[in-house]
Amino acid sequence: MKRLTINHIHKREAKRKMEDKEPIPSQDHPNTYIAGEDNSRLKKVARDFGLTHTDSRIPQPNIRLLPQSLQLFWNDDTLERARMHSVGALGDNEHIDDYGNVHMTLTVRRRRKRRDIKPDYGGDLSNLFDHPSSQAAALTGSTMEEGDEDDEEEDVEEIIDVVEGGSMTAAIFGIIKGTIGGAVLFLPRGFKMAGYAFAIPIMILSTASYLYSASRLLECWRVEKDKAAKIDEIRALLLESPKMYGSTATGEESQQQTSGSGKLLSYPELARRAFGKGAICVELGIATMQFGVCLTYLIFVPQNLYEAILQLFGLEMNKTMFLIAMVMIEVPLSWIRDIRRLAPFNVVATLLVAYGLLSCVVLAFLEIAKDPELTYFDRLADLPATNSDTWILFIGTAFFAFEGCITLIVPLQEAVFREEDKKRFPSVNQTVTSSIVAFYIFFALTCWAAFGTSIRTALTASLPPGPYATSVQLAYSVAVIFTFPLQAFPAMEVVFHHSASGASKTDPSEHTKLNVQASLVVCLLGIVAYLAIDYLGNVVSLLGSLVGIPIALIFPPIMHNILGRDLSTGTKVLNTFVAGLGFVVMGVTSYITIIQWDKGAE
Repeated sequence: MKRLTINHIHKREAKRKMEDKEPIPSQDHPNTYIAGEDNSRLKKVARDFGLTHTDSRIPQPNIRLLPQSLQLFWNDDTLERARMHSVGALGDNEHIDDYGNVHMTLTVRRRRKRRDIKPDYGGDLSNLFDHPSSQAAALTGSTMEEGDEDDEEEDVEEIIDVVEGGSMTAAIFGIIKGTIGGAVLFLPRGFKMAGYAFAIPIMILSTASYLYSASRLLECWRVEKDKAAKIDEIRALLLESPKMYGSTATGEESQQQTSGSGKLLSYPELARRAFGKGAICVELGIATMQFGVCLTYLIFVPQNLYEAILQLFGLEMNKTMFLIAMVMIEVPLSWIRDIRRLAPFNVVATLLVAYGLLSCVVLAFLEIAKDPELTYFDRLADLPATNSDTWILFIGTAFFAFEGCITLIVPLQEAVFREEDKKRFPSVNQTVTSSIVAFYIFFALTCWAAFGTSIRTALTASLPPGPYATSVQLAYSVAVIFTFPLQAFPAMEVVFHHSASGASKTDPSEHTKLNVQASLVVCLLGIVAYLAIDYLGNVVSLLGSLVGIPIALIFPPIMHNILGRDLSTGTKVLNTFVAGLGFVVMGVTSYITIIQWDKGAE
């Protein structure tokens, strides 16, 4: 490199100022820094470049063939992470800090320019203490003019630690995907068994009580989160260290910051803080509910495939064969410990469910249109208002329609990153859930009015024969097969937790043991499905009554009375009333469902 004297440097700087070809970096330029200056200017520059902590997002795999909005939809794993976190399970690259915040450690590859430039003072150190902008401008100008510098790019790997978080939109999609599943197809026959005069009020009351309990659960989360924040502040003052929430660290620094000794706030964890050892009732309730949903899937799919094969090939195959085939598919899928890997399959399942539901509505209106003398509203008016023999069975069906999604409320609340969105989440959850239930009522009444008294529990098995109906049956079957491992995961984790030997899950022998246990559980569910294959409606009603009501109606208000702070007497009385009412309804509906088992058979 050509050596430059101080005079040369100063002349070139003056010339560049006059010609105004290359502006000299000012004090506000991000590449300048004056020793001892306040860091507020650097923070402002960071915000201008979008480098604030609120943008510390987890990078998603890039699918270049899709538009950006579709990439986000395809790669969104909010629901999968919520299902894992609902029982305290973490991915391989996740850890919890001392305050219960979920962190993810990522290795990021970046390309940057490599500059091997050494300042040359020409043997004269008189400008060693000059303003940094003068030296930077002189060196930059000289190297650009002389053309002696060749910029090269190099790949750099950085290990970064980010606090997990997402948008409100992702949380809303999580609520929708977590709530709408196979259970919506059981509602039309449930309306028929109850009559609309009973069914509609039961749906409204069950939704109101569910949302009340969900708000109590979120209030428990807020109280415990505030406790952790206060501990955070006290520890920060004692240690004179900055808060870790929202920060980004690299390398070993992140491991020093987050010891992983905190607890992930979830429904079971909140229950442990409220009930102590009695929280096992909540854990078993969650596991039973999720296994129950999987059981209905094992009954639902064989019925669908039986009808589809009959229409396509005219063959009457034994439903047991389809059941065995589905069990063989689900056994290896139950071995997956990090269900975030199944996010693309869940996206496909969501699209298939949407196609199935819309198609059922279309087929219902096409069926209604076959008789022009009876309009849609005429058919609704002709539906029986009550069914005094079996209406009470619908209470369990109504609670089962939520598919145990109350366990996802706290993880989805945690998944919202911005503080203002966290405050809005409870009201957003109420709005979204109420809209879903409104669609449920419309869906159930429309399909019941269209298909009449011949309607079956698995609605897709009641569709009029034809290629369109067969495509719906196949689509919903594939969707349910993909969804099965996601529904089973929380229950499996509860089983593994209570049967753990203390060895690490990464240990080969322990991993094999867990796979064997998962396989046995799926096979056991298959056996129960074989015995109850003609009693799908009864299974749905019993699960909703015996398990769905406690976890969605009884436990959260009691937990709020224990964990809540400065509760009024009215709030405590209302919580006690809701929990007591839930206990009575659970006992009555479960007993009647059992003694009227034969009335619910198809």
